[in-house]
Amino acid sequence: MMGMFPIAGPPSTGGGGGSGIDVLPLEYINIDPSSGFTKLEPDAMGYEVAHNAGTGVTTFTMDALDPGNAKYSFTGSGAEYPRSSKLLVDSAGTTMTTADSFIMAVRFSLFDSTVPANADLRMGVGLCLDPTATTTGAFDGYGITLRTVSGSRKCGIVKMDSNSAFMSTTSAAGNTVVYGQIIRSARKNPLVLAYGETSGQMPSNSYVDSTSTVELAATTNWSLWVAVTIATTSGTIDASETFAVKMDYQIIRLS
Repeated sequence: MMGMFPIAGPPSTGGGGGSGIDVLPLEYINIDPSSGFTKLEPDAMGYEVAHNAGTGVTTFTMDALDPGNAKYSFTGSGAEYPRSSKLLVDSAGTTMTTADSFIMAVRFSLFDSTVPANADLRMGVGLCLDPTATTTGAFDGYGITLRTVSGSRKCGIVKMDSNSAFMSTTSAAGNTVVYGQIIRSARKNPLVLAYGETSGQMPSNSYVDSTSTVELAATTNWSLWVAVTIATTSGTIDASETFAVKMDYQIIRLS
């Protein structure tokens, strides 16, 4: 019979006891370290960046480094590697703080066809409390990493907080896209996770993760950081070694 069953309308977005679900902002934000970032080169290691606004790809050109030193590694004795930073914001431009619960998703794609021939490098994107710090505890950061080694690419993670410093990469190489998540509850870090794809499929041993139990002070601003380090503490870099990658991130609020 006509009119027996009402036609369902769109979900309620508030009022009358209903509550809507705010799923925004979710857009990926392309990272351009050549614009709006503060660059820090606390010691001899250095690089220059060039960004292609059309493709979103950033090219890193490395300065020569010889000899290497543990302080140029993410978790070495010190934090003297070059980095660029600015306040971490969502796609609405709101600054993220330690009072927020959210997922920071990171994506690396559109790599060079080759990797640096004479350098074992690890670059990373993540969040931290003090991007200018030269100790891992004061830096207090988490990130998704990409290691260019042996003609290939490995995805990984890094954790540097007041409790410990830790980094790891997958054994699987040849990633064509790298994804990672930094999952933040208010004032704590439940999980950092990275995984890679090879031509659209997950390779074996394709993910790494880490957690942290450090509780942070409330309502402290997060910074977005981009950095390049040597992956081994004795590594060296030839002048003008280059690699290129598209770096994007996304903020998904959890509360």
